[in-house]
Amino acid sequence: MRFWIECTRYETGQATHINIALVGSMWRDGERTVLAFVGGDGQRVEVTETPDQIMALHLGPIAKA
Repeated sequence: MRFWIECTRYETGQATHINIALVGSMWRDGERTVLAFVGGDGQRVEVTETPDQIMALHLGPIAKA
């Protein structure tokens, strides 16, 4: 089973689809969210959505304790 997330590229505003299994980590850098991919090439994609928005959109709202 594959899961894809749709994000908006920071510079271009264009939508991009990323296989969620390939995203190893994500963090904020100012107004940008950086998605780092699993593997040795160190490829990164910068998007406009926050990590919380990305996760809530595709996995449902985050439960508050």
